[in-house]
Amino acid sequence: MRLVSFRNGSGSEGVGRLDGDEVAVLEARDMIAWLGGEGRGETGVRIGVGGFQLLAPIPRPPSIRDFFTFEGHVAAGWRRRGSDIPPAWYEAPAFYFSNPASVRGPGESVPRPPATRMLDFELEIAAVVGAHGEIAGYTLMNDWSARDIQAQEMTVGLGPAKGKDFATSLGPWLVTPDELPIVSGASGGRLDVEATVSVNGEELSRTSAAEQHFSWEEIRDHAARDTRLRPGDVLGSGTLNGGCLLELGPLAGDRWLEPGDEVVIAADGLGELASSIS
Repeated sequence: MRLVSFRNGSGSEGVGRLDGDEVAVLEARDMIAWLGGEGRGETGVRIGVGGFQLLAPIPRPPSIRDFFTFEGHVAAGWRRRGSDIPPAWYEAPAFYFSNPASVRGPGESVPRPPATRMLDFELEIAAVVGAHGEIAGYTLMNDWSARDIQAQEMTVGLGPAKGKDFATSLGPWLVTPDELPIVSGASGGRLDVEATVSVNGEELSRTSAAEQHFSWEEIRDHAARDTRLRPGDVLGSGTLNGGCLLELGPLAGDRWLEPGDEVVIAADGLGELASSIS
């Protein structure tokens, strides 16, 4: 099932099941309520093309934890620092908390922070937590990064902070796990989907989500350790291998994002998440 948060023609927000080009409106007041087990039935109202605007699937998540689970991406970052991956990275999936107040939806522009000249995209997949701490669905995630700000602030031993604080894009919909191919292993499952990034219509990267080092179950269990997860909590995978300009370097023309650029991340079954830089 593909679930969406939307705004209708009168400006009201709701949650629905995507059926082709139509939205079948659900009884839940919003996606967090639906994830918590409320309003699972349909109202009988259907909205056709042009009658709704897609929002981020979880426009106001309780929390966002962004993990760091693709070894190739992690290794590329440590090579830039002249070092190897720390042994601790292999012991548990590391994460940082991102900003739920800066979530943006499909088609929503992302302003470049005035202080950065090194704006980057990050191709990610996010899992969303359900009523009982289970993974209720998956969506695309673009964890925007101001690389120059990030590099400077992390010299103090904390972060990232303002280098990530300004925007996280989610969407276009939330897909329930039964709709996606999953490779199962001893530690749990990984999505077996191919993902891409394009800038201004040019594909810059094509990579596999199945290369994730830690399984989604390991990510969820680590997030829940010594605390509780709530319906709507977002768990980002971290950047897929080859999924950002910092890592691609010469393959992407050694460039950074500029106002007017359009970034589209996409993955089989998860759709396309387009964002323009303003």
